[in-house]
Amino acid sequence: MDWVYNVPIKFYEYDKDKLTKRLTELISLDNIVLIASKRLINHMGWNSILSNVNDNFVLFDESMKSLDTHLISDYFKQIKQKPELIIAIGGGTSIDFAKAISALYEYSNNGNMTVQDVVNNINSKKYLENENFIPIIAASTTAGTGSDCTKWATIWDFDNTKKYSIDADYLYPTESWLIPELTITLPKSLTLSTALDALAHACEAYWSVSTNKIVQILARDAISLIVEYLPLVLDDMDNLFYRKKVYMGAFFAGLAFSNTRTTACHSISYPLTLLYDIPHGYAVALTLYEVLRRNIDYIVDIDLFLQSWNVKSVDEIEKWINDVSDDIQILKLSQFNVKESELEDIINLTFTGGRMDNNPIVFDEQEVLDILKKIY
Repeated sequence: MDWVYNVPIKFYEYDKDKLTKRLTELISLDNIVLIASKRLINHMGWNSILSNVNDNFVLFDESMKSLDTHLISDYFKQIKQKPELIIAIGGGTSIDFAKAISALYEYSNNGNMTVQDVVNNINSKKYLENENFIPIIAASTTAGTGSDCTKWATIWDFDNTKKYSIDADYLYPTESWLIPELTITLPKSLTLSTALDALAHACEAYWSVSTNKIVQILARDAISLIVEYLPLVLDDMDNLFYRKKVYMGAFFAGLAFSNTRTTACHSISYPLTLLYDIPHGYAVALTLYEVLRRNIDYIVDIDLFLQSWNVKSVDEIEKWINDVSDDIQILKLSQFNVKESELEDIINLTFTGGRMDNNPIVFDEQEVLDILKKIY
């Protein structure tokens, strides 16, 4: 097949000491936005190096659960002058927020942008005309979202029960810093959910209609690392060697789906998060086996795919997902306060363009309902 593979990012692997040194060098520059949680800053001992920064330096010191339109509007007000650089050190929400600043700040009035302004700029895709975007440096502190590898960001509109994406070539980070050590402090549930998100990225990239040989190699390596080492991490949370393996698996998964996007699992997951606040990684993992089972006859080199899971049959994949999750979070819709009578109401929100139609087979509404009933 004809294909192209592209990720125009410089990747650097740092330990915590090198990260602190690099950050210290950069924050001496004028007019930088740093996105980091208070927990991370305290853990890294950065309070002293951040105490004497320029007045134009803005610190977002809350842990952000999800990037929504209200958060963007509220936080933009703190940025009184357009920054020259954004550094995001955190999970996918933090990195996606950096992309939102880069894409949308040009259309604010010194940081003033209403929630409706945010929605209008995203829906009109005005940001695609932005020639004055802000460069981003990203560092992922979770092993899962892949936002440090991609050119898009997810933004939630809970007021209108919608999920948006901003997507532009200039939103690739100029640099991504890989720091596996920072995942040591993640609790079990977040370790599991982000890793399951990465696993879905790898699987969906592998069977996507836009897949290619490079993507499939990266995806298989990602699956192999996560499948082998995630259970070990969950049994030994302070083991940095195991953490590094899962982190690299998530990194390879990010590289894979950066060139394909996701498919039906993610498409079905969006209303589960919007309506029931199901953490994204769990929302995706809920349907992973059922989507895989339906795609099976249309997946190229299925033997190599199963080999990456270290299994001989698809049913063994379902068992692995259940076994790794059950002691932390049972992956059934009923465990997330979803009522069976509400399943049909979810269906219309599951057909996201560029995701559902990226699946190797077409699901209709009845097929999606069958999937939801199977995972109830």
